[in-house]
Amino acid sequence: MNPEIIRKIKLLQDYFNDLAPYVAMGTGEILENKEKLAAMERYFLLMADEAFDVNAALAYQLGNKIPESNKSTFFELADLKILDRDFAEKIADSAKTRNQLTHDYDKVQDRIMVDDMKKFVEMYKEYLKILIEKFVTKEL
Repeated sequence: MNPEIIRKIKLLQDYFNDLAPYVAMGTGEILENKEKLAAMERYFLLMADEAFDVNAALAYQLGNKIPESNKSTFFELADLKILDRDFAEKIADSAKTRNQLTHDYDKVQDRIMVDDMKKFVEMYKEYLKILIEKFVTKEL
């Protein structure tokens, strides 16, 4: 496996770990503190963007494909039998949450955004487990 992809998977895991303490907090606690909300949002963006990069790199290296969008990167992994199709469809919606944080910030309700980030972090936990088992542990 390409060492750069392994490095990116480990970086993705670091962002996930940075985000985890915020996910463990109550939604109200996060909403009452702008710094906690901003940190949670930033770590989510970093994690999601890194995941899209990893997916695109895997799609290119293993399937010789270049995904059309962040969302479609998960579908490429399903086509390569790395992810289950149903799981790929669910976690792919994290691209929408990422885009709302990035582009439509003033239109998004904070409570909904926090709840969505928490929901997707649970999926990213499973996603990371799959990537580590399939690509990282083989390298150790």
